[in-house]
Amino acid sequence: MTTPSHAAVALVTGSARRVGAVIAGALVDAGYRVWLHHHHSPREAEALAHELRARAGEQAVIDVLVADLADASQRRALAERVCAWDEGRLDLLVNNAASFEHGRFVDRDDDDLRRVLEVNLVAPLSLVRSLMPALEQAGGNVVNIVDVAGMHPLGGHVDHGIAKAALDFATRALAVELAPIRFNAIAPGTVAWPTDERHAPGSSVRAAILRQIPLGRIGGPDDVAEAVLYLARASWVTGTRLVVDGGRVAAIGADRL
Repeated sequence: MTTPSHAAVALVTGSARRVGAVIAGALVDAGYRVWLHHHHSPREAEALAHELRARAGEQAVIDVLVADLADASQRRALAERVCAWDEGRLDLLVNNAASFEHGRFVDRDDDDLRRVLEVNLVAPLSLVRSLMPALEQAGGNVVNIVDVAGMHPLGGHVDHGIAKAALDFATRALAVELAPIRFNAIAPGTVAWPTDERHAPGSSVRAAILRQIPLGRIGGPDDVAEAVLYLARASWVTGTRLVVDGGRVAAIGADRL
């Protein structure tokens, strides 16, 4: 398959590795031309760009953008680059880039809080504002990757949960204020096991997590990518949050037979 030069355009932030890379690949397979973005993963980003171009032609990856999204000037430069390219169209913005820092709230300081809020909340909203001309030109839509930690507290991740909960709210608010541009959110559950010893194969922690998931397994990055594709195509869906977690949130507080 070769991606045509008139195909829809998507920007996926944090797309060099893990879930972001799978989202970018799924979009290319669906016929999108994509902007890849990373902060400090150049080898992974270039390898992904090479793979996607080999799979779908040179047009599949417009370019690899490098930016620290915690830096306002770098965010502006990224948006200016996207808006200046071709006719400045952007059909889909996937705000996937995030930081996931762990620590007891009282052991962290205001700078830690500001950093997490800047990456997980301010950056995606700033990009929406800066990219609105391109989104409006294409009649585009935005998918924000939030987190189930923004719906129910996760120990050691207060900053992260606050930021994601606020981004979830902003998704609904912007769907109303900026219509007909569509805004939706995806709240993934566990889509990959952490690599620390506590979550090692056969550990009691893994077993406890699996018992909390009605479907009896964790998900994978493909599950999130499929949700992105659905929301990108669902032309009458806006202002909603799609929870992709195997039913774990729904089961909180439920009696399990």
